[in-house]
Amino acid sequence: MTSSRRSGGTGPGFLNLFPLYLQVRNILIRRLGDGFAPGDRFPTEHQLCEEFGVSRETVREALQGLERDGLIARHRGKGSFVARLPDTAQDERLTGMAENFTELKLNTDVEVIKTGVEKLPAKVATALRLDRGDQLFRIRRLRRVDNEPLAFHDAFLPFDFGVALARLDLTHTTLFRELRQTLGLKLVEVYLHIDAITADVVLAKLLKIEVGMPILVTRRALSHLRSGLPTMFFEGYFRSDRYYYSVQPNGEPGRPAPHPRSSTVRPARKRD
Repeated sequence: MTSSRRSGGTGPGFLNLFPLYLQVRNILIRRLGDGFAPGDRFPTEHQLCEEFGVSRETVREALQGLERDGLIARHRGKGSFVARLPDTAQDERLTGMAENFTELKLNTDVEVIKTGVEKLPAKVATALRLDRGDQLFRIRRLRRVDNEPLAFHDAFLPFDFGVALARLDLTHTTLFRELRQTLGLKLVEVYLHIDAITADVVLAKLLKIEVGMPILVTRRALSHLRSGLPTMFFEGYFRSDRYYYSVQPNGEPGRPAPHPRSSTVRPARKRD
């Protein structure tokens, strides 16, 4: 699948194409099918807020979805109880934006593989609208979840930003968080591309899969909100047996999508 978007969105929410409450809800649905029985007491809002590190509003939205589906019953003053188990086996793969895995307190860590200044590949120059001869700072990392490889991340940034990030401990954080919070940048996503490839020798070794196995690729370009200057090209190579990409076009049922999207389907191809 390939999907592209070039739009100027504003505000911090533009990066969260798959909201946190939906990610929490998916995790809770998987949990219902593993260890719960009808009639069991479900964790409280406070407990779930503490566990996932999210707001009560986020947890409430997640629980409302479970209640609408008839999976839990909520009683004022008594709490929530399991009404029924999911009808079918749930997909155990992760979904949503990779930067949210840390926010949701999942067991995730990152290994920095290599950093340094490099000449731009054609796809990066095109996405950031830079000259092919320009150089950017490159940061390559391997993300693990539950101690198993999930994704290989490849990022290109202006020299000053790249050097500043490379000096940080990136083990339990994300580049997006550090750009926003540590460097104080306001970002806007200007390019999103989703593709499917097959693993070459290098990716197969990093992700601990066989050569030729399918990999989901997401490519994102971000610019500074006010100046419009290119800030980062971010590429993620995900194991398709551990991850799938979801897009929530509407913030709420009945509301129009904030940005137009288009998608086409193509077969997996060999890595460039």
